[in-house]
Amino acid sequence: MLDEATGEIYRSDRYFKVWQYTVSHRRLLLRSTRDMPPVTRIDIHFGAVSIMLLRPNYDGLFIRQASDDECQKISLDYGIEVRPGRLFALGRDLKSFVVSAPPQWREDEGGLNDPSWFGHMTGTP
Repeated sequence: MLDEATGEIYRSDRYFKVWQYTVSHRRLLLRSTRDMPPVTRIDIHFGAVSIMLLRPNYDGLFIRQASDDECQKISLDYGIEVRPGRLFALGRDLKSFVVSAPPQWREDEGGLNDPSWFGHMTGTP
């Protein structure tokens, strides 16, 4: 759910890694595995990715929909059109972001290398 005041759409204190990316369908998967104390894994899927600036991992994850002004800033900085509602900051600032369709997430009891609920990503096991 989108918090209108902050733009927040997802928050977790768990550790996430950039898990997979496929060029053919421009899909990105961030994963929090079961190897830490939680007994579940969480997958966060971004589809139709057009640009991203990522860290390899996140100790806690805060995803928010960026403001119209931030969309314009990224458009100017990177020379691409960023429509409002398509820029997602992975934190409170724009040091890490994804321009894509809205993210989706799923929590399940899948293992470390079990396929994601979001389906097989070409070029990955």
